[in-house]
Amino acid sequence: MAGAKGLVGRRPTFVSRPPSHQTMSLLTTLSLPPGACVAVVGAGGKTALCYRLVQAAVAQHQRAIFTTTTRIWRPQDGVFDVLNSGPEVLALDGAWRTACVAKAVDGEVNLTPVPDSFMPVVQTKLMGLTPTEVCQLHAHHSDALLVVEADGARGLQLKAPGEHEPQIPACADVVCVLIHLDAIGQRLDERLAHRVERIAQLTGISPGQTITPALVIALMTHAKGGLKGIPTQARKVAVLTQRTGHAPHPNADTIQRALVDHGFDLAMSIAPRAGSGALSFQKSSKL
Repeated sequence: MAGAKGLVGRRPTFVSRPPSHQTMSLLTTLSLPPGACVAVVGAGGKTALCYRLVQAAVAQHQRAIFTTTTRIWRPQDGVFDVLNSGPEVLALDGAWRTACVAKAVDGEVNLTPVPDSFMPVVQTKLMGLTPTEVCQLHAHHSDALLVVEADGARGLQLKAPGEHEPQIPACADVVCVLIHLDAIGQRLDERLAHRVERIAQLTGISPGQTITPALVIALMTHAKGGLKGIPTQARKVAVLTQRTGHAPHPNADTIQRALVDHGFDLAMSIAPRAGSGALSFQKSSKL
């Protein structure tokens, strides 16, 4: 595996940037048909992206289900048409467009809103489904877009997977791997990164050193980093997130090119809190 210095500067396979002040629809960029299963892993805005995907499906007159294989904050009442947090995970009765499905409440119920969360949620944790149960849910509601938060990152901007992470269902059609570009230029430490020592091992960068585009590329393209656990048939999508949505991050194009050249089918930049679509993207010639 190349370290953090050898993966920048190759020619892009396909480059696209929407016209100024416009974004590409997420469903269009991801080429998601109705009834697809999308797993979202990594760090730097997973829940926000999941919520954007649900909103995009509804805007296209599709049904959408949000679930997890880890733990998530409980959505506030009214965010989804149906909130099922019981053992009968396949039971979604009545007319609904959006649903959130979990296995159980984990711990005490606390209805205090979580501050600064893009999806309106409260301080109650929900326990997720097993990957097998997710695929059962997908088969049972095959007309709905199924969005699965399949990883945890403690709200930080980048991470390395643990031994049993990520928990991606085998039925995933697309896997979105996130990393937050606002970490570039800052120090690699516990304020920004989940499992700092593991990131250092995978990228060859020492803890405390500056996070660079080369580190982002090395972490995302490592078989035990961003590419870990992705089912063979799933399309691999690198999602570079940022806080503001006026324009792609200055390093976005360079990083996108390298990610597509080193294992990803698609790399795109988004600001999930600021806008609903892709700021820029690059595709493999296979797509």
